[in-house]
This record gives sequence, C-alpha cells and structure tokens, in this order.
Amino acid sequence: MKFLKTLFAHAFIAGLLLVSCNGYAQNSSQIDVLTTDQGLLFRDITSVTQDASDAMWIGTDLGLVRYDGYNFKVYNSDKNNPFFIEEELLNGELVFDKNADELWYMANEKLFKLQLSTDHVMAFNASHNIKGQVLQLLKNQDDSIWIITNDFLTIESGKARQYLQKLENGKFKVIHSVTSDINRAAGLVNDKEGHVLWSSPQGSLKFDAQGNKLSTLHFPNFNWNGVETQFTVSFYASDTNHYFFPQKKQGIFTFNETDLSSKRIFESDHQFYFAIEDHQQQIWFAGTEELYLMNTDGQFIDYTAQLKARLEYSKINALFIDANNLLWVATDNGLFKIRIGEKLFEPLFKSVNEGWGNTMRGIFEDANGTIYTKCENQNKLYYKTMNGKVDTLQIKLSKQALESFQYTATFFVLDSTKHHVFTLGETLLKINLKDGTTKSYNEFKQFITFKGQNPIIKLKDGRLLFGQTLKRLVLFDPETETSKFVFEDSKIETDIADFRYFKESKTDSIVWIGTQNDGLIKIHLNGTIENKITTETEPSISRNYILVIEEDKNSNLWVGTYGGGLNFISKDEKSVIAYRKSQGLPDNNIVGIINDEDNNLWISTYNGLSHFDTSTQVFQNFYMEDGLTHYEFNYNSFFKDSKGNFYFGGMNGLNAYKPIEVLKESESPNLRLLGVSGYNTKDQNRFYKDYSQEEFTNLQVSPYDQYFEINWSMPSYFQNQKNTYSTKLEGFENRWFYQGNNSSIRYNQLPAGDYILKVKGKDSRGNQSENILSIPITVKQIFYKQLWFLALVVLSIIGITYLIFRYRLQQVLAMERLRTKISSDLHDDVGSLLSGLAMQTELMEINASEADKTKLQKIAGISRNAISQMRDLVWSIDSRRETTNDLIERIQEMAEELLLPKDISFEFHHNNIKYPNRKLASQVRQNLFLIYKESITNILRHSDATHVEISISNHKTGCEFVISDNGSEKECYKSTGLGLANMQLRAEAIKASFTFKKVNGFSVSLHLPFSL
Repeated sequence: MKFLKTLFAHAFIAGLLLVSCNGYAQNSSQIDVLTTDQGLLFRDITSVTQDASDAMWIGTDLGLVRYDGYNFKVYNSDKNNPFFIEEELLNGELVFDKNADELWYMANEKLFKLQLSTDHVMAFNASHNIKGQVLQLLKNQDDSIWIITNDFLTIESGKARQYLQKLENGKFKVIHSVTSDINRAAGLVNDKEGHVLWSSPQGSLKFDAQGNKLSTLHFPNFNWNGVETQFTVSFYASDTNHYFFPQKKQGIFTFNETDLSSKRIFESDHQFYFAIEDHQQQIWFAGTEELYLMNTDGQFIDYTAQLKARLEYSKINALFIDANNLLWVATDNGLFKIRIGEKLFEPLFKSVNEGWGNTMRGIFEDANGTIYTKCENQNKLYYKTMNGKVDTLQIKLSKQALESFQYTATFFVLDSTKHHVFTLGETLLKINLKDGTTKSYNEFKQFITFKGQNPIIKLKDGRLLFGQTLKRLVLFDPETETSKFVFEDSKIETDIADFRYFKESKTDSIVWIGTQNDGLIKIHLNGTIENKITTETEPSISRNYILVIEEDKNSNLWVGTYGGGLNFISKDEKSVIAYRKSQGLPDNNIVGIINDEDNNLWISTYNGLSHFDTSTQVFQNFYMEDGLTHYEFNYNSFFKDSKGNFYFGGMNGLNAYKPIEVLKESESPNLRLLGVSGYNTKDQNRFYKDYSQEEFTNLQVSPYDQYFEINWSMPSYFQNQKNTYSTKLEGFENRWFYQGNNSSIRYNQLPAGDYILKVKGKDSRGNQSENILSIPITVKQIFYKQLWFLALVVLSIIGITYLIFRYRLQQVLAMERLRTKISSDLHDDVGSLLSGLAMQTELMEINASEADKTKLQKIAGISRNAISQMRDLVWSIDSRRETTNDLIERIQEMAEELLLPKDISFEFHHNNIKYPNRKLASQVRQNLFLIYKESITNILRHSDATHVEISISNHKTGCEFVISDNGSEKECYKSTGLGLANMQLRAEAIKASFTFKKVNGFSVSLHLPFSL
C-alpha cells in the first residue's frame, strides 16, 4: 500500500509538471482581448489588416475602424461623420497596398479603395468591368489585385457564372469564369511563387501571376443546400505545402499537387475555414469556434478552451498576424490577440491552481545538481534531479517543530559535502537531504524570531552567520559545531534587531546586513560596525526596510527594499541612486536580485520579473503574459545553479530559464506620431491635425493657441495598457518626465521659441522603443512682441518725435522771426521817432525862453533815455544776437557807454569762456543782460565808485557772474525801476542763485547752474 501511495504521489507531481509544460503553449495569459469594453465600435469583426504605420484596420458590420492602440477612427455611412463611406457592412478581406498607401475593402459585396493620406474613397462597379457581387479579394506577391465576382443575383437562374478578375489599367479583366449555382462559394489564395488558386464550385483552378491557367484540382464533392459542389477551402504554407479542409470528411488534409494524393494530418469533427502561418513557421487553423496551432513538429495544440475562458464568442471570422508577430483572431464578439513566442520560462513545481498555488521560498542545489526549494503552503521540500525526476522530501520533525519550520525556515545553506542543508526553524536545523532526518541545535532557540524572517548565510571560510540582533549575531562552525558572538568583546550602545538579509562582501571579513527598520549596516567580523546607511544619512537610501542585497563584479552594491525600489550604492559608499517604478521597475517591492555574466541584474518583485541593463539603465519587464507561472514573487526565492540556470519563485512554483534565451526574444517597438489637437482662442475653435498618414516636419503653434496636445502611439498591441512613456521638451525641460500609460501630452501657452519634444517608450515587457520620437515645435510670437512690430513701433515713435520736434522747431523759428521783426521795427521805426523827437526838442530849445528851455531839455533827456532803454530791449529780444560772445560784447559795450563818460574805470574778465559760440536761450540771455544793466545803473545812480570790476568765470559746478565796485557804504541802497528784488526774481527764472555784499564796496554775484 505504501508503495502504491508513493507511486501515486510521483505520478501526480509528474502530471502537474506535464500540465505546466503543455500549459505554457496554451497559457491563457498569452491571450489579450479587444472588445467594445475597450472602445471597439462593434463586437462583430469581419476582417483585420495593418498599414505601413503599423495601425490596425478592423472591418465590422457597422463600418471600418482604424486603431492605433489607443484611439479608434471610425468610417461609416453617417453623413455627419467627416470620415464618410458609402457602404459600412464590411463582409470580406481588408487588403493594404503599401506602395500606393491604399486600403482595399469589400462592403455589402462591393469593392472600394481608400486613400489613407486623404481619406478619399473610390468605388469600383460595372464601369470598371466588375461582374456583379464581389466575393473575394486578394493581393498577390507582385502587388496585383485579384477578385472573385458572381452575377448570381442579376442573371436568371441556371445562367449565373463566377468570375476570376484581375485589375489591369484601372479596370478588372476577366481571367476565367465557371458556371455557379451557389452564390457565395468562393475562395482565393496564393502560394509563395505568386500562383493564384481559385476555389470555385467547379473545382480549384490554379493560375500563374499573369493569369495563365496552370491546372485544375478536384476535391471531393459535397452537397450544399441541395447542390453538388467541389468548393473547398485551401491554404499554402511557405514550404509550398497545400492544406485543404474538405466539407465531407472534415479535419485538416495536405494535398500533393504532383501525384494528386491527399493525407489527413488532423482528425476532427469540426470544419475549418481559415489558416495562417506565423514567423516560426507554425500554422494556425480556425474553424467556426475552434483554434488550433500546429507546431513545427506537427503537433496540434488546442487554444479553443482558452479563448472561451477569456471571451465568449460563437464564430471566428478571420485570422491575421501583425508586424510584431501578434495573432489577431476576429470573432463575432471582439478580437483576440495571441502572443506568438518561443518558450521563455520553464515552469517548475507549479500547481494546477491559477494564482496562489505552490508558494516557494529558498532555493538551493546539492552535490548531484538536484534543485531543491521549500513549498511553504505544503511545508515540504520539492526537488528535481538532473534526469528530470520530480519528488518531495518530507522533513522529519515533531509537529510543533514542523509548524515553526513552515513560517521561519526561509534561508537554506549547504554544508561542505552538500549532502546536508542548514536552516532556521524552531532553532538551528541540519537536514539530511537523503531521508529528511534532522538535527536540532537547541542552544540557538533564543536567536530565532517567529515574527519575521531568519536570514542565515554560509561564509567563505565555511562558518555560518545568523542571529536577529547585533548582540546575538552568531558565527557557527559546522565542522566543529562550535560558535561565538561576532560582537562578544565589544560594547554596543544601541542594539539593532530585525535582520532581513545577509550578504558577504568580496572584501574579506566584511558582511552587509539588511534590516527592517534601520537600513543597511556594514560590519567587520572582528566585531566592529564599519558603516551605516539609512534614509537619514548622507548619502541616503530610499527606504530603511531592506529585503535583498547583491554585490556586482565592480564591488558596487544593489539593494532591494520594501516599497522603496532599487538602490545603487557605489563601491566607495559615497553615492546612492534610487530606481523606482517611474524609472521602469515593474514594482517598488524588490525581493530578489541576481547579477548575470554581463554584470546586469535580474530582479524579482511583487509584480513581475525585470532585467536591468546597468549600462543603458533600461528595465525590461516580464509578466504572466510572457509565460511566468505567476506575477508575485517571494522574498528570498531566487537562485543561480551550477549550469547557469536562473530560478525565481513566488506564489505558484518556480520559473527556470537561461538569461540569454529570454533576452534574444525581445524586440524593440517603434513610436509613431498620431496627431496634434488644441484650442485657438482667436477662432474660438478646437482643431485636430492627423499626422498618422502624412509626413510630419514641424509643428507650428499659433500664439492664439490656448493649448495644444500631441498624441503618439507605440503599435505594440499586446497588453498595451502596460506600455509606458517618458517625455522631455528640449528648450524648456532639462530632464525626462515619466508619463505612465498616457500616450499624449498637453502644453498650455508655451513661451515663444523653438523646442523639440522627445518621447521614448517601453512596451508591456519593458522593451525600450527602438526610436526616440523627436517632434520639432515652433511657438510663434504674438504680433505685438515680434521684431517687425517692435521695429514699426520704434519707427512710429521716431516719426512722431520728429514731427513734434519739427513742429516745435517751426514754432521756435517763427518766434525768432517775430522777435527779429519786432526788434527791427522797434529799432527802425520807434527809434527813428524818438530820435526825431529828441532832435526837434533840441532845435526848439535854441529859440525857447529860459523857462521853456528847462522843460525842453527834460523832454530831450527823456527821449534820449527812452532810445537807450529801447536799444537795450531790442538787443535782448533780437534772435540774431544769441551767442555767448554777443552777450560779452554787449556787456563791454554798455560798460563803455555808461561808465567811461562818468569817469568810472572798469575791468572785464572773461578769459575761460568754454562755449563762446553756443546759443543762449532767449530767457537766459535777456535776464542775464537785464540783471547786469540794473547793476551798472545802480552803480551810476547810487554809488560814489571810481572803479568797477566785471568777471565771468566758469567752474566745475557752473558759472560765476560778478559785478563789483569800490564805492563807500551807503545808508540806503535802493534802485529805481528794477531793484534788487526784481534781480532776485530774474535769477530764479533762470535757475540761478543771487547774492550781494557790502564789503569794500558793493558786489552782485550770480551763480549759474551751467557754464558759458
């Protein structure tokens, strides 16, 4: 009985592994869906193709749809739709002509051609020699267009024919025709030589690319609604194998066109209608609901159940493989997307339960190359031998000790023979890998925690290191079974506890300890703490909760944290770089790190596995969609064996692989610009410019664009909700900004200037996009800030200033002319009259009486005085006497006229005049002269002076104008007419300061704020 139980257990586990291996090829996580829930126009999909920009075109009963991974552009018969098409019931193939950038489609059994760059649709009809309904459409190897037509609906019964037609010179030439009593029984395929096979009701007819008939192939007849027909669906593979799907026998057959023999290769009760070959030369066959894959070994794998598990449908309508080798399955309820790839990961110890199955901790390899791991939920050690035998090792412990083992034993280290393994359960345990017997070292029970993990490592000298605090950190020698404390002789002021990971450094006697609350500690085994790095130190790490530590070939540290992502610590411990989800990590909880041969990292997280290229700083992520047995990995569940295989365990078994085999499958996706939208405040309109089908050179942004939004796409359609992007606007931003899954970015009122928007992306695996999308952007300046407008404003100001200046100049000139005229008129007219009056008075004085002589003399004196006063006034307003020299000459002239006749000598000093020929303002010249005249007049009238000194001297602060005499002091010094008060007022009018002194005579000083 015991033997039978053991045999049954072995068979059960082997069965699980077999299911796991086969399940990889049928992994439902390799299947993605696109339905109306994701925005698809209509659930019933009739056809699929892809254009040169990698956008997908999807035919439905309600129109044609262009899909870029994010947006759906719908063409239908709604006349309000800017993308109007005449017929929207798409009922056949979609064919893309890359050379002409045109999409051929069939709608309501009519043929159309859509020019993608202009969205112009051309309909083909009887004028193009089309014979009735269009049943099939084909683009041959030479890009020629072939169709099958049928006049069944327009010709009387019994005379209908089916036609094979080829497009030549804009019209469809009839290549051949056969009688047809069935409306839609037609098929059209080609082989790699460009031969065309027409499956008709009268048999399958083969033609060369020029339309010459080569042969007629007859397949078994069958009855179609009371009519006998030979119509049979065929398919040519790249190796020239001819597959056909007979209606009567069903299943899948191959046909030898040389000896006309056939062979059944797959027996089935289902009728098949579609076939397509992928890049690995595997062939996919589809029936009404069934989908099978025939691999290169000729084995058939059924995908039907997995499709049904993801999405309910009742009919498969078409198959298509895109540029990224993704299989699209069109159904009456949406689209399936199936990733086609080689086996990347080998599942080990996976249970049949999806999600949480066999939870794995701690992995190690014994002396025979057997891989062991602990299954936590079953509390057993699973193992797989070199020859593939899978079994479990039951640990022989008491019930209580076994319960402790389940939750505390996470780390396993081998002894020197690799026949025993040490771990920490209730205490330190030594397990015999042959029979599961254990030896317990009970003296170490106090060093074990039941609240968390218990790390243990084997050092290079063979000793074991374990313990939960610094004071209880133990070195144990397995050979002598002796132990000692690391910090036995040292004093630790603050003990640190809750250790999570130990890593021995390449530097002798140095160990790094990762803790739960205190960050990273570097210790020397002689009992000293060498360094401590936390969130509070300089440099600092991203989080103090450490789960894993790895030292690379350059002695740099890579530290995985709980919630804080990945930390790089340089060899000299002086710099730290943190990597999080925003830099491409699949998750910020890091539970495992292995350094590969290229010094790159493989990182397990709570949400996928990641490869980190340390030179390019790029993360490439892998998920269940890539064949992993689970997405959540476990703490301390990673291992590299002696043969270079990597193992990462988690919530359902282990994933085994060789890094080089996984990385070779990675292909970089492309980024493409879709369009630009925005809102213009001047036009008060939203706008959108589609660049998906036309060449883009530069984006011109109007200053009236309140905002603009740039949309792009990365046509990696599998799990595209996991595609991520980063952007940098050069000229405005100096670093990359992580945008997550957003495939657009909006800018509001950018400053005028030239920019380049750069976009880079990663697909769901973390593959970096092959190209960085560079979008030149020119934001135009608003007109009133543009150079031409500013120049115009400056010129306008200059012009207005000139006109004002010209006007004022004219006014000044007019005033000068008026002053000159007034002075001339006064001098010539009034002066002549006064002179004449004086002369007449003097003549009358000769013959007058003594009494009248006095009066006449007084009149003559007044006349002579008036002439003098008028002459001075005329000089002051005469615009022809405006320079400094003119003023000096008049000052000297007046002194000679008034002082010398009174026997008063004078001296006039004016040697340092700076600007003798500069014009003086009329107000300045007039007030200076009148102040001078009043001063001389006062000397003549009120002083007994015999000498007068006049000086004009320039200084740094202005000019000093001084008139002084040597007269004696008087009790009263008043002037008639203009007095000292008026002189003060005149000085103030020209911004001058006025003073007078009565010391050794009388002096008048005038300080001008300018130089003469």
